[in-house]
Formats: sequence, C-alpha cells, structure tokens
Amino acid sequence: MQNLPKIPQLIDLEILPWFNKLAMAEDCVKQVQKDLVSYGIQLTYSGNVHSAYIELFNQLEPQLNQLLKNGSHTIQEILYRVDVNQSAVNKAKLSDEPLSEALSRLILWRELQKVVTRFLMKQK
Repeated sequence: MQNLPKIPQLIDLEILPWFNKLAMAEDCVKQVQKDLVSYGIQLTYSGNVHSAYIELFNQLEPQLNQLLKNGSHTIQEILYRVDVNQSAVNKAKLSDEPLSEALSRLILWRELQKVVTRFLMKQK
C-alpha cells in the first residue's frame, strides 16, 4: 500500500504554508468567492500570494461583523455551507477573540483546507 501524504488539519501551523503557494492561494480565493457570493459577500484578490490571506480576511471580517450586528441567521448558513466545524465555532465564541475575526479565520482556513485536500487527493 502506497504512503499517502498527510492531509492537513485545521491547525494554523500546518495549513498556513499552503497559503503561500500561488496555485493554492488562487484556488482558495475561487473557493471562498464561490461559497460566499450567494450571501452577498464580495471579495477581491490582487494576485499577490504573500498577502492573499490578509486581503481576504480584511474584506471578509467587516462583512461578517455586520451580519453579526444585524443578528442575521446568514452566518449559520455560511458556516454550514463552508463546513466549518461546530466545535471550533463554539470554542471561538468562548475565546477573547472578536467573533467576526474568529469566524473569518475559521472560514478561510476551512476553505484552504478543502483546496489542499483536493490537491493532495489528486496526487495519489
């Protein structure tokens, strides 16, 4: 049986290096845009791989913050659509990190995780 590459988990130190790969960053941007556009969330990307995460985060966070302030149920729909782990969301709610920041980070990490998983599965 062939050794398969380890599929990264939703852990910052394991997933972050993948954001610095041009194809992964671009695919992640496309995945985020695809999953969130139906909720009225618009994100743009300059093409600079070194700032991809920051660009997306800085655009996503204020939009999620507004949804949270409005008490919208859209946040739950987004988290379900993106498939963010509910225990991670619960943990974020209990942390000192502002919820909109935590959810933005979790969404972006989950989207990147999906892209990386697809990439690794194609390699086998």
